[in-house]
Amino acid sequence: MDNLRTYANDLIEFFHQRYKLQNRPDVVLKKDVKNSQQPLGKTAYYDPTQQTITIFTTGRHMKDCLRSLAHELVHHMQNERGDLKNAGPTVRGYAQKDGHMREMEREAYEKGNMCFRDWEDGIKSLDETNYKQKTSKGEEKMSTKDWKNAELNTLLMEKWGFKSTDESFLTEGMGTYDLSNADYATAQIEHTPEELEEEDLGEVEAHPHSTEAKEATLEEKEDLEEQKLRKVIQNIITELVNEK
Repeated sequence: MDNLRTYANDLIEFFHQRYKLQNRPDVVLKKDVKNSQQPLGKTAYYDPTQQTITIFTTGRHMKDCLRSLAHELVHHMQNERGDLKNAGPTVRGYAQKDGHMREMEREAYEKGNMCFRDWEDGIKSLDETNYKQKTSKGEEKMSTKDWKNAELNTLLMEKWGFKSTDESFLTEGMGTYDLSNADYATAQIEHTPEELEEEDLGEVEAHPHSTEAKEATLEEKEDLEEQKLRKVIQNIITELVNEK
């Protein structure tokens, strides 16, 4: 969750450019283990008197936290418009019993979710399919394809009982896995034969610094990864059918 603050600031700026906020709200990232253990615990809230947004972060995916932020930003906008001046207390059931506050929630869900979606898609399209994550200096950058593969790898490898090799790039408490040498039929890790490596990289070695060679290597690697993932999925489907 180290990058949450960076992403949050970027999302707030995006929201401001769209809706022209008068003041930037303060954002508190709150850790609360007890709250995270409740199935219907708090996710976020907005304090109109202090113009403060509090986001509960413990046990949550970064993307989910950012979606909550977008929702509360709409409430901040409503407060600046004066729509929350005569609002009653937000006690349990207010969204069902208070017609005005129900409309406030409807707007927050609609505009918050759509604003978040537009912001997310904009980030991903910064560099065609290879969008670059806003990370602190020295951290790696990840393409959209690698991100999707990491998420799928996590689910698949957890089924086979593998442990993560490092922390996931955009997830909280999830791991990424090295599948390059995996035998998905037996759930074992194999060593790649030297002959295969030489064969795959043979053409590239002739022109190691050329753009064409680098692109060819990348395409071959992606094709191999895709074939392996397909094989994993087929094996899982077969196993599920046999269990029935």
